[in-house]
Amino acid sequence: MSGTLRVGIDVGGTNTDAVVLDDDDRVLATAKRPTSPDVTGGLRAVLDAVLAGLPEPGLEKLVKRVMLGTTHATNAILERRALGRVAVLRLGAPATTSVPPLSEWPDDLRDTVAAGTAIVRGGHFVDGREIAPLDVDAVRKFVATTPADAIAVAGVFSPASADQENRVAEIIRAEIGDVPVSLSHEIGSLGLLERENATVLNAALYGVARDVTVALREALDARGLEVETYFAQNDGTLMAVDYAARYPVLTIGSGPANSLRGAAYLSGVTDAIVADVGGTSTDLGVLVGGFPGSRPRRSRSAGS
Repeated sequence: MSGTLRVGIDVGGTNTDAVVLDDDDRVLATAKRPTSPDVTGGLRAVLDAVLAGLPEPGLEKLVKRVMLGTTHATNAILERRALGRVAVLRLGAPATTSVPPLSEWPDDLRDTVAAGTAIVRGGHFVDGREIAPLDVDAVRKFVATTPADAIAVAGVFSPASADQENRVAEIIRAEIGDVPVSLSHEIGSLGLLERENATVLNAALYGVARDVTVALREALDARGLEVETYFAQNDGTLMAVDYAARYPVLTIGSGPANSLRGAAYLSGVTDAIVADVGGTSTDLGVLVGGFPGSRPRRSRSAGS
């Protein structure tokens, strides 16, 4: 057999599934194994099983790309587990003090994630002019006195001007070193609260993304596979593993997106409503032109 092979892996809360496709998108092998608590064991088991199921010996040498989708980010949020503690810093006083960060979050999720919050002077108007100069001393005091696994920084209209957020990132590195920092202008659009919430979730998911990324690399190294690796993201397309590790919030919908894309491929239907019933959650998605549509997506915990 000539050509190259691709391996697709889906790590769910209950099972880890894998499939091997050839250049003509034919399914050559499939496998299902229980997801292990450390993720790595389940990945190794399913990778061993799916490669052993290839129709000819030695075909695993033709594997050149491995693509992974996972519900780990979604499950971590739904179950309030494995989330990092985040120091939330808003650059927005005196303009935004009436609505504190995370004020509309469920109490248990806020208690799990928030290591502390602060609103300091700063922010911009939509045209990029400063609302107020950045309060550098307040930033230094907050990051020095708020121990956290990661820091989320959100400035008013920072997509119009990222100067203050980038300055805060420099201050954080100078004050406390190499702690992960999530900057809102890299995450969302103009709306402050939506962008801030996404930035905090991104910061809270750094550890989850790291665990899955390390598990994938260890599983591939154990098989001696030198391949290009990708993560599925929320819109059904792929991104580099290093990019996914920096922006794990983009993987929150990758599990259901995998189901939507798989449903389109297996059924030949490009416009439909697809139900993804997993062990932890049930998701409904809209398939538009073969890809997940950009409509609000609802997820419910299993049994609710």
